[in-house]
Amino acid sequence: MRLHGSNILTREQIDHLIARGLNIVWFPRQLETAYRKQYQIEAAHEFRFRAPIILGLYAFLCFGIYQTLPQEQVYQWFSYYGWVGAIIFLAWLLSFVKKLNTYFEYYVCLGSCAAVAITFIMISVLEHGQSSILYHAAMMYAVVIIYAFVGMRFYTAVLAGWLGGFIGIVISNSLNGSIDWTLLNRTYTFSSFLGMALTYATDRQHRENYLQDCIIEHNRLELVQQAQKLSALSQLDSLTGLANRRHLDEVLSTEWSRAIRYQTPITVMMVDIDFFKNYNDSLGHIQGDECLRKIATTIASLVSRSGEIAARYGGEEFLLLFPMTDESEAVLHVKRLMDAINNIEILHPCSEVSPHVTISAGVATIIPEKDSDISEFIAKADHALYLAKSSGRNQFQIAKMSFTVEMI
Repeated sequence: MRLHGSNILTREQIDHLIARGLNIVWFPRQLETAYRKQYQIEAAHEFRFRAPIILGLYAFLCFGIYQTLPQEQVYQWFSYYGWVGAIIFLAWLLSFVKKLNTYFEYYVCLGSCAAVAITFIMISVLEHGQSSILYHAAMMYAVVIIYAFVGMRFYTAVLAGWLGGFIGIVISNSLNGSIDWTLLNRTYTFSSFLGMALTYATDRQHRENYLQDCIIEHNRLELVQQAQKLSALSQLDSLTGLANRRHLDEVLSTEWSRAIRYQTPITVMMVDIDFFKNYNDSLGHIQGDECLRKIATTIASLVSRSGEIAARYGGEEFLLLFPMTDESEAVLHVKRLMDAINNIEILHPCSEVSPHVTISAGVATIIPEKDSDISEFIAKADHALYLAKSSGRNQFQIAKMSFTVEMI
């Protein structure tokens, strides 16, 4: 289960909470809300397994009391204490309703209040004597189970335990029942403080574990992010930010196989910056790198659909891949690219064809067959580029399947 607390607090804030201690067993408001929601879902799931154990202990206690009580008191006793078992069973059934999981503490708190109140009323209303000790034992059982075994957080358990006792006192007084405060103090009060201590320790430990899990989640997310960054860096050319040859080869192989499978056209465009060596020699390598980055940004804007990719092929050469693109669409792409390069107007003092940086391009399009060679296909685009450059640069040519080229 994802820990929402790892999205609310930074690792430093979580470390501070742990260092400060959790003596008040309470988180900052936003974290407490996230923790409570997740805690109740987990507590409801655990209660599905705890409730049968509680019912087993309840049945064992009932059997012991049944053997000890005089027969004439058994029915009267069971008419009260049987409701405790009914409450446990109902809460168990509700824990299987997933929509109610986020309300787990609400219905078990109400049920716990009722269970304590019922056992309290039994003590004051039913016949006293030796049997009253059994009633006190039944109440102690209910209180300890509520605090230590139901699965409520500390403050909810405290509310259930003491509010149930208060309700029991109010109802007992309204029924004119007599309360042995001395014995009650030794049973109810003692078991309540014992249960509170157990719940406090459990709640505190659970919160510490939760914060530790949040730190683990932070570490995991950081590792995932670092892995993603490393994966991205391993696929990118460090200078231009375009795909590198390694990533290009992977995408080419994937799209080539897809084109063969579905018999769709695929286009590659080989691009070269005209007279780039002259540009570097006259303006320096720093300016040359800046030129490469600007050209790469313009080239990257041309690819947008799934499977399309722009890569630095080597030096001042770039390769663009366009799946499901026929020759007519390829011509539109290359014209759009050449216009975009001309529009950014990068000054080129040593160009023989223009006062600005220009490009030459070779384009190849094919619907590959099973026996088609991807290397031969790339070579066609490269050959078309060579002819574009040898024909005067600042132009493009389309390669034909027979290795002939058509001047555009």
